[in-house]
Amino acid sequence: MWTCPECGRIFGKVKQPHSCRQISPEQHFKNKEKAKVLFDYLFKQITSEIGECKIISLPCCIHIFGRNDFLAVLPKKDRLEIRFGLNRKLDTPGLRQCVPVSAKIFKNCLDITEKEEINKELIGWLSEAYHLTDK
Repeated sequence: MWTCPECGRIFGKVKQPHSCRQISPEQHFKNKEKAKVLFDYLFKQITSEIGECKIISLPCCIHIFGRNDFLAVLPKKDRLEIRFGLNRKLDTPGLRQCVPVSAKIFKNCLDITEKEEINKELIGWLSEAYHLTDK
């Protein structure tokens, strides 16, 4: 693991190329009030059910870091798009996309449109993503 001394982001490779540019999370939520409510609720559930996390807001999206970068959140006007890695492809009707990122890891992409979708099943998947590198 390597932590960039300039921006504090954590990477799997030493001196991994990246941009240190960050923006405030509020910029992502401009005119996206519903997404902000969903994000606040999701983050609260993650920190209370999974573990301590920090938010790193980049121009492209918001990253949630636990032990590692385990969740990307892209606020949209009426929803949150979330992306997280698992060692399997999810089999769920809400799956927007699943992309293999390596021989063992799949990036699963879902949309959250209502608080009720932030349930035990979703938190379970995010817990798997949070702990994926523990294995």
